[in-house]
Amino acid sequence: MSPTAPANEQIVVTSHVGRDLLHSAAVFKHERLVVWEYVSNGLEYVDPDCVPIVRVLIDQKDKKITVIDNGRGMSWDDLRNFFTMHGENIDRKLGRAGRGFFGTGKAAAFGIAGTLRVTTVHHGKRSKVQLLRKDIDAMSSADPVPVTTLQREVTTDQQNGTIVEIEDIHLRKIDQAEVISYVERHIAHWRGGTVFVNNHECEYVEPPRCGNSLVSA
Repeated sequence: MSPTAPANEQIVVTSHVGRDLLHSAAVFKHERLVVWEYVSNGLEYVDPDCVPIVRVLIDQKDKKITVIDNGRGMSWDDLRNFFTMHGENIDRKLGRAGRGFFGTGKAAAFGIAGTLRVTTVHHGKRSKVQLLRKDIDAMSSADPVPVTTLQREVTTDQQNGTIVEIEDIHLRKIDQAEVISYVERHIAHWRGGTVFVNNHECEYVEPPRCGNSLVSA
């Protein structure tokens, strides 16, 4: 006969945080998907009357991608929520449409890289944190994955915005042309925003029409 559990023993749902994070990261197998995740955040989450500008810097030699935006930045609470698995979308909670800023951003970089560093300025306060793939891999339980705090709400005169640094990229080559092509196919929703990939200014490329359109030989 099976032993009877104590009456006050509670069964709970548990989750392996590190494994969940890497499972989410596995969706982002290509640099174009990773870049677009952070570019689209920079285009969407901006202050009122701000014209969004996002710059993507691709460094082939050092295997690094940096995404810089002039969005509204994140407070320390926002940043904490950013790194919370399945964190609540703050904009949606406030009744504003949002694509999920607090969803996959924390995981996207680890689809192709070993280091994610986020520097963000919000209303005169700058915070900087770093998460490493090796720290995620080392987790063997449901304990929280350690995120290193490099700066916390340091007073600054910098404007609002966020810098995402993706380092230790394991791809043989970062395909800049494919990144540009992907961005140009997806920026239609943000016609007022501007995206640069290194020195190239991305412009919306309308997909080819089918049906009755004529196709030249």
